[in-house]
Amino acid sequence: MIPDENEMHGMTKENVLAHIDVAMGGHVAERIFLGKKSITSGCGSDLKGATDIAYQAVRKFGMFGDEVGYIDSSKDDASEKYNSMIDKAVKKILDESYDRVVKLLQSREKEIRELSKNLYWFDYLDAEEMDSIIRGKKLNKQKVRDWEGKSHAFKF
Repeated sequence: MIPDENEMHGMTKENVLAHIDVAMGGHVAERIFLGKKSITSGCGSDLKGATDIAYQAVRKFGMFGDEVGYIDSSKDDASEKYNSMIDKAVKKILDESYDRVVKLLQSREKEIRELSKNLYWFDYLDAEEMDSIIRGKKLNKQKVRDWEGKSHAFKF
């Protein structure tokens, strides 16, 4: 869930970056697991949320003041040059988040594929079952559907 401005009060820079990374996760996952040509519009609200958080961190909370100064401003009451600096800082934050998330998901690709396959087979997994799958164990329960013989965008 993407925090609103009130929820961001008291958050550390590290927490803000973690929220941005989580929001970027869906888009990055689609890109990695479905391919560039199969990205859906479903992650649009997450990208908007990541962008909004980054703008708030820069504009309202001064968390990246080293790069753009410590000015609380809205887009309307700042100069074009300052808004351009803000946009560049936000783009840098989002690009760095994207890179972190790509590395994380690629390092866990096998586990993610196994979790996805098991979610497809069983519809629901509790925390204990997910932990078992991540540790490489097979679940001993009845599948609700089978994968074989079907065409899917996602390849296991």
